[in-house]
Order: sequence, then C-alpha cells, then structure tokens
Amino acid sequence: MSFRERAGDSEVSGDFSQLENLVSDLDAGYYVDIGILGDGNVTPEGDSIAEIGAKHEFGSIAGKIPQRSFILMPLEAKQEEIAQKAQAGMEQKLAEGNVKGIFRDMGIAGEAAIQEAFETGGFGSWKPLAEYTIDKKGSDAILIDEGHMRRAVTSEVGGGDT
Repeated sequence: MSFRERAGDSEVSGDFSQLENLVSDLDAGYYVDIGILGDGNVTPEGDSIAEIGAKHEFGSIAGKIPQRSFILMPLEAKQEEIAQKAQAGMEQKLAEGNVKGIFRDMGIAGEAAIQEAFETGGFGSWKPLAEYTIDKKGSDAILIDEGHMRRAVTSEVGGGDT
C-alpha cells in the first residue's frame, strides 16, 4: 500500500508494500519437517531407510532392537540451541522479507543436532551395542554402519508458497 498526503506545502508519502508482504508471509503457515523424508531413501540392498530408522527411533516390537531416538530426542534436547541458531540470522531475513529462510535455518540447525547425536551416541544416552552386533559389523559405532541412515536425515520447509 502506498500513500501520499499533502498539507499545504508539505507532503508525506510512504510505501508499506514490503511490510504487507512480510505480514502475509508471517501468516502463511510455514513449518519445517526434519528427519528421513521422502520415499527415495533406500539402502543399496533396497531396504527402506525410513523403516530401519523407525525401528531404531522407537525400538522394535519384538524388543530385539532397543529404542535409540536419533530424531525426536536430539531435537528436544537441543531445542534452545536450534532456536538460537535460527535467531542469529532472523533480523536480516526479516529485513529481506525472507520468512521462509528463518524456517530453513531452523531445519539446518535441527539437522546439525541430529548429526551430533550420531557422533556422541545420543549424547551418551543410547544403549550400547550387543557384543554380537559389534562382532558382526566390526565396530561399536551406534546406529552407524555404512552411514545410509545418517546421510538420509534432511529438512524441508513447507507451507507458504511452497
């Protein structure tokens, strides 16, 4: 919205179109998904990485695989850090009218928290591997064998004009 007002010899004008666009973007219902997204994530053997991830995230029904939350737990544990990282660029993105970019930053920070969980055994909270598993894979790295699941973690902004 633009305006121009005259009062005698004085004139005041303004353009609020950028502000209107920003308000519209803020109300556009943006959200960010973080995790193993999409159907195309499969191992070279054709196994669904999302299904493998779900078994580890929640534990197997038979109880042979314990719960090792690599998505929800890191996002909850690091939510303040994720918010701080997103806030770091927020002022500039708001000035640019880039609301979607704020959510993109949250997604990237969330991905980093999940990667940190992989590196630290769930910040030290994941149950250690059974000796059988260590002998079978030749490593005691929890949830990391060939790295397919770890590499499948990504984020995607939705809502708005996406």
